[in-house]
Amino acid sequence: SGSLFTTSRGDESIVNLQVTSSNGVCVIGQSEECLVKESTRKQGQIYDVVEIDGVNYNVRYSGADVRLEKFSILPESSDEFLPDANWNVEILKDDQVSRFYYKITYKSVE
Repeated sequence: SGSLFTTSRGDESIVNLQVTSSNGVCVIGQSEECLVKESTRKQGQIYDVVEIDGVNYNVRYSGADVRLEKFSILPESSDEFLPDANWNVEILKDDQVSRFYYKITYKSVE
């Protein structure tokens, strides 16, 4: 999960996150090819379920036009794990001031 804080009001729409899987699939972002482009919070739900490489993930995203842009990506099944791979998180901006925070939660295999 991660959070991007945009410090200057008015810059929210030009400072954004883009999350890409290890095989190049844009999971979260503003581009047309991204699987999630807007807030996943809708009536009765907080996640969108997206399929990446045959695995379903619960993706939660705040949307782009907020000062605190947040996301989380979890396997849909609590028995599954995220693959041991390199995911790419980019902060798309020019010279605007922002702060990015992230947390990775590990689960032990028994």
